[in-house]
Amino acid sequence: MQANRVGIVVKPNSALAERVAIRAARALLELEAEVLVEETSWEAYESLREFDKFNLSDPPEKIVVIGGDGTLLRTLMRLGRPEDTVIMTVRAGKRGFLLDVESYEVEERLEDFINGEYKVHVYPRLEVLYPGGSNCVLNDAVLVMDHAKLVRLSVYVGGERIMGIDGDGLVISTTVGSTAYSLSAGGPIIDPNLQVIVLTPLNPVQLYLRPVVLPLEATIDVEVKSNSNPLYLVLDGQESSRLSPGETVRVKLCNSKVKLARFKWWENYYERLYTRVFSYL
Repeated sequence: MQANRVGIVVKPNSALAERVAIRAARALLELEAEVLVEETSWEAYESLREFDKFNLSDPPEKIVVIGGDGTLLRTLMRLGRPEDTVIMTVRAGKRGFLLDVESYEVEERLEDFINGEYKVHVYPRLEVLYPGGSNCVLNDAVLVMDHAKLVRLSVYVGGERIMGIDGDGLVISTTVGSTAYSLSAGGPIIDPNLQVIVLTPLNPVQLYLRPVVLPLEATIDVEVKSNSNPLYLVLDGQESSRLSPGETVRVKLCNSKVKLARFKWWENYYERLYTRVFSYL
């Protein structure tokens, strides 16, 4: 039988993540798996260079992400064939709301991962199309001001205008992203059993504007008005593009979803929310 091929992605510049990655690699070898290290992680840590490297555009069927939420989001944005890859997440950072395996249990959970003893949670994403490119996000797409200069936006859903915003910008988030930037901006917490899109205005001059919850299948167009200042489009906090007056961003359901391996994934979502988000210091 062909050995399991497991890729490892590691948060950069983290002594803790490096130590956990070394333990993970050793555990995988004991489980007779072939260990591969993502190429930027391979370059960042000399301790992992005894293993072959791989590119996220051509990933193995199983990947272990070690770090925080940002590490996972960067991985997903660069991942080729996400529908063919299952990702195990190991928390090696301060927050890591999206990562459910603690560093102290990595060996035990890796054995489960290799043996298929986990639940696959499939997460929808949003595709963001903008002048010069496109990508899919798990958390959010944020249109945000540049150098504290007012931006003016018109927001359309299904071709119908639903709001005009003069302010700092707009957060367009998934259910998963509702507890990220959107929450900080006053958006609602969305129960994970619901799959929706949340529009959260950022500090609008129009004080009557409030967050709007839309069906996941909605198509959203955000026009930068001709009298707006330039602004930035930020995707999952990882990629940014400058937008100019007159340009439009379209957000719709992404064709490709992502698959995360969950082991305990705390039965009480709100307990995790409190311990990882509300008690964040």
